[in-house]
Amino acid sequence: MCAMRFAPSQLVVSLSHDLNNPIKIRAKHKVAGMLLLDRDHANRLEKGWNVPGAYILLDRPNPQGRWGAYVGKATNPGLRHRVLQQLKDRAHWYRALLIRYESNEDETLNSSEAGWLEGQLYDHLAKAGQVDLHNRNRPDDPTLSDDDETSLIDYLLPIESVLRLIGHTLHPRPAGAPDGGGPLAREIRPRPEASKPPSRLSPVGSAPDASPPLGPPKDVKKIIAQIKAGTFVYQGPLSR
Repeated sequence: MCAMRFAPSQLVVSLSHDLNNPIKIRAKHKVAGMLLLDRDHANRLEKGWNVPGAYILLDRPNPQGRWGAYVGKATNPGLRHRVLQQLKDRAHWYRALLIRYESNEDETLNSSEAGWLEGQLYDHLAKAGQVDLHNRNRPDDPTLSDDDETSLIDYLLPIESVLRLIGHTLHPRPAGAPDGGGPLAREIRPRPEASKPPSRLSPVGSAPDASPPLGPPKDVKKIIAQIKAGTFVYQGPLSR
């Protein structure tokens, strides 16, 4: 059996104009097709998803970012039938991530391939520090050949990217690591200008600052006399 690790992958996300419809996700240049389905709208799942594949039932993350999951597979009649059955059997999940073969409508995963994919998803989530699995036992299908396992690696690579996209991280954030800068929006306030003198109040509200008033009448008379004599020299605001 080959060893591997998940890695980020480019995703193509398709959103419907109806926000109640599932979110379709596929990895660019990959064969895996994925669908993110809200529990409340599981009955709206298209019959085209009644094909073999694997799925993850997701619990809501808690304030510390931990979340529960159940990994399963569907063969015949398929994923749609299995998810609708899980509505009755399991009450813990709020979303389901469905995985199927996407490249050719005439081909689907067989039972062995779906079982292998289910086991690989279980192993990866079991090693994740943020995930609590609800599965009692590790699912497994040992009938797949090594060549077939290699061909299914493309299914595994984008799944961690999808989980991160929807807010389900696999490992705790290291202590002291930045959290992305806090809230997306912050209140911005102008800085006070220390050099600007306070505004004067007028009967109609705040008014722009004006030049300081001249001093007492005796100063005004003195200035007028100096101007007439041609001896006036400006020395800044006069004293009050």
